[in-house]
Amino acid sequence: MKKTQIDTHRYLARFILEAATPMFVGSGESSLLKDALVQKDVNGFPCILGTTLAGVLRHQFEIENKEISSTIFGGSKAESDGSGSQLKVHTAFMVLNNGLVSEGIIPDPDKTILDHYNNLPSRQHVRITDKGVAQDNGLFDNEIVYKGTRFMFEMELKGDYSLIESWKTLMAIVSRPTFRLGSGTRNGYGQLRVLESYSRIFNLTQKEDFNTYLDFNPSYNSELKFEKNQSEDLEIAKHVTHYQLQLQPDSVFVFSEGFGDDEADNKPLEETVAMYRDNTIDFETQTVIPASSIKGALAHRVAFFYNKLNKFYADNRAGKTGEDNQAVSDLFGKIGKSVKEAQAGRVFINDTYFNKNAVSNDKIFNHVAIDRFTGGAMDGALFSEKVSSLVEKSFNLDVYVQDLDSLEADVKTALELALEDIVKGLLPLGGMTTKGHGMFTGILQRNGEELFNYNLTN
Repeated sequence: MKKTQIDTHRYLARFILEAATPMFVGSGESSLLKDALVQKDVNGFPCILGTTLAGVLRHQFEIENKEISSTIFGGSKAESDGSGSQLKVHTAFMVLNNGLVSEGIIPDPDKTILDHYNNLPSRQHVRITDKGVAQDNGLFDNEIVYKGTRFMFEMELKGDYSLIESWKTLMAIVSRPTFRLGSGTRNGYGQLRVLESYSRIFNLTQKEDFNTYLDFNPSYNSELKFEKNQSEDLEIAKHVTHYQLQLQPDSVFVFSEGFGDDEADNKPLEETVAMYRDNTIDFETQTVIPASSIKGALAHRVAFFYNKLNKFYADNRAGKTGEDNQAVSDLFGKIGKSVKEAQAGRVFINDTYFNKNAVSNDKIFNHVAIDRFTGGAMDGALFSEKVSSLVEKSFNLDVYVQDLDSLEADVKTALELALEDIVKGLLPLGGMTTKGHGMFTGILQRNGEELFNYNLTN
């Protein structure tokens, strides 16, 4: 007969998270204007369901300790004894002005904030083929939650003191760069940064802890008397390789919004971000370099180098691109005909944002198509574009790769050669690259170690 476990301890933690990038946790609904809408609470503010948080926590935890995962998160009789989850994860609600959390029904929410979150920005996406053109039926858009939006959530683990190491792992997972929520996490969405965390372990065999646990108020808006965790106490990321590119544009660059304004026919992508200033939410428009644009260019260059390293050349029809390329599917994932064949990507790239003091979008280029026969301008072929130039000289682009060392050596080499091409100025990024835009040079580092420095080679 199996020995019954006595749950003598309760592990409690509360987190305040900030969306370091835009986030899309879908509700499964659509509207006339948008193909996919985000999950919202009863007050109309975005929220993250506890099931979403628990699913991501479980996936990351299984990388660390698959044997005990079914004990912590529950499982079937084939996996464990069929018991339920010992971990309880609460829904994350948005933090409003003055630290108020959107928990329960708020009688009179701030109309200015509510209006912004009732009209969330959307991102358009289009699937590009290996020929560099849009795939049929490959255009869609989805709502996103503003970068900078803050949430609060809580988790509780019951058991005995033997679960202390598992609890530390769960706490650490939330603080890692690979802890991302919702869809599009490989396209720059969903990274949450821990601003504050509080935790306490209750030993229910001790009278003081037992009474304190019974008196605990679970409301997010209640006064919390837990000890605040120090950031240095949290474990750093495991199984993650961090590449940092310190980039300096040679001239100008443009990551287009797809339409223009009253000054130009085409302009850089701009989005509103949420800023918490003196416990009050403010909104600011910033210029964006979307991670999906970086990812697409990087994937094509990785395919090129992997084919080159393995002598897969076009003249013998051995070269492969897209998901058919081993390096691309290993690093960036593939769809697959079934769930078992599908594979999530290992590469995480964040959207990069520039405030008005860091970037200038006031330079306009005028273009006209020339008739080769007459040498004159073609009718209707005059257009203008607004481009971006940095006031600050450089910026950092972070690329995180999960379990890179488990892949074959040629895949890792192909990725690093592709990243090297970016800092060498050989892989332009963004739009109008054939006109000289989007050329960057700089320094490539891997886990703090310098791999290439353009300034030292020129």
